[in-house]
Amino acid sequence: MKKTILAATLAASLLSGCSMMGSEGHSYEELKKEGQALLLASNGDGYSPSNIKNLEVARLGVNSVFLVAEPMYERYTETLLSAPKVSNFMAATEAAESEEDKKAIYDALSEEDKIIVNEYLNSSLTKEAMKGAKEVANVIKNNSEVFLALDTKSLLSQVSFANLAAEKGHISHTKDQLAYLDATLVSAYQNYKVVSAFSNAQ
Repeated sequence: MKKTILAATLAASLLSGCSMMGSEGHSYEELKKEGQALLLASNGDGYSPSNIKNLEVARLGVNSVFLVAEPMYERYTETLLSAPKVSNFMAATEAAESEEDKKAIYDALSEEDKIIVNEYLNSSLTKEAMKGAKEVANVIKNNSEVFLALDTKSLLSQVSFANLAAEKGHISHTKDQLAYLDATLVSAYQNYKVVSAFSNAQ
């Protein structure tokens, strides 16, 4: 029954051409706008550094990898959007909560669509892109752990009232970057690892 519902959901998505992804149903276009807005506040004059040394060291690590990952993810989505059947499949499987659900979506593909999806998953361009995504995802993991390990409450307690709002804003911005990275490049790579195994098992 569960697989039947998922298959029906996928079929409806393919028919409507709806490229939705993520637990909150954000589209690739919405995520692109979010990433570009964050990019403006992360690059050049748009970036506002913290005056707290330990905080800024951790923020710079996150910001540096964000500047690499955001355009990388944007290129990935542009490729997907040029192939609607592939983008709908990747979006549907990325939104699925379990490997079983992802497999049900894959199995629900028509033979014709399965060929299209398999060709994408196994292409040299996709494999090369995902190799790069894996490397960046590892850096994201390491840098996020450094930032999240900070006792920000303690750090903020040392800040004057006049600078408190600005420093809270710096922390919030870095958290937004991490949330974006997790929902985009990291999620895309993790999903690819799972669904490409279905293709290779054929």
